[in-house]
Amino acid sequence: MIRVDGIHRSFASSTGVKKVLAGVSFDVPDNCVTTIFGPNGCGKTTLINIITGLDEPERGEVSGVVKRSQEIGYVFQDYRRSLLPWGSVEENILFPLTLRGVGGTAAQARLNEVLQLVTLPLDPRQKVYSLSGGQAQAVCLLRALIIKPKLLVLDEPFAALDYELTIQLRRILSNVCKSLQLSVILISHDLDEAIVLGDQLIFLTRSPTTVAGVLPIRLPYPRTVESLTTPAFIELKSKALQIFSPTSASLSGAIC
Repeated sequence: MIRVDGIHRSFASSTGVKKVLAGVSFDVPDNCVTTIFGPNGCGKTTLINIITGLDEPERGEVSGVVKRSQEIGYVFQDYRRSLLPWGSVEENILFPLTLRGVGGTAAQARLNEVLQLVTLPLDPRQKVYSLSGGQAQAVCLLRALIIKPKLLVLDEPFAALDYELTIQLRRILSNVCKSLQLSVILISHDLDEAIVLGDQLIFLTRSPTTVAGVLPIRLPYPRTVESLTTPAFIELKSKALQIFSPTSASLSGAIC
């Protein structure tokens, strides 16, 4: 289990010091998908950067987390900018192994393994600049999985995709997480997505950010688009809205 305990983080701004995280605490159980949902600008990306070691907290600690980049797969929100545009699908997926000096038959065998995890057509020789959005994000996912991570972190991975591709990649991600028994942290700006993909849902407040609540999710697998209309899902969404509504109350009088 990963334990996030009392994380604080501030940043300098033109008007002084802005407090972003103000004592964020929660647990991430092993072999579970933990989704994080909160208002824009509340520090979700800052939080997972601290968990993965890309940033440091001012106070608080993260315990039980795997040690830095060696065992963490990270799928960034801006998938286009995170790929090597001059490289092929194969070169991009294998890049983490290349950095570790792994090549030859061992790398090719691992590449063949991860390519079987997605149903989207991917030609290993194709340049990534010519890929569709869904294919490019699939390459990012496979690149994160190539190292057999103990923790997979995804920062709003489907935010820039159309609905059809989003549904397809959600299904792929859900199947991969369960088949590989991964521990996953996923940030989402879509409440339906946060529920249908998660085993627990962490709600964050507005900045300065704390945890508004934690919602266990016990929907049966496999979860499909049809799951969004089941009574169990609707009940969970109602509970989620009750938790989240206080964090967005300040907007209620500002919308016209």
